[in-house]
Amino acid sequence: MKIISYIITGISLFFGVLFIWGAFSTPFDSGSLIIGLIMVAIGIIILYVISKNMKKTVNTYKVDLPGEVKVSNKSCQQCGGPLNANDFKIVNGTPTVECHYCGAVYEVTEEPKW
Repeated sequence: MKIISYIITGISLFFGVLFIWGAFSTPFDSGSLIIGLIMVAIGIIILYVISKNMKKTVNTYKVDLPGEVKVSNKSCQQCGGPLNANDFKIVNGTPTVECHYCGAVYEVTEEPKW
């Protein structure tokens, strides 16, 4: 639907500008000027409606951990600052944690249970 709207907008703006340009030839044609202004206005209105209806996509990752999970406090290996749960992010499909204080980035791995 968006692509069709962009095509219609492009055609409307193109012909609107042509009509406005043609209206100022000799002799002046007010009918072409009105049609051109209407077509440009339609193109601008369609662009406004398309941009207003764009929705932002938010991806939320939920991790289902197997078994019982114990949370322990961890600290940065470089500066010793505490690592909070808010510092964890998924980058390219890999869970990572970034130190809030020094900016060091660590890859989070899970050791096998056996």
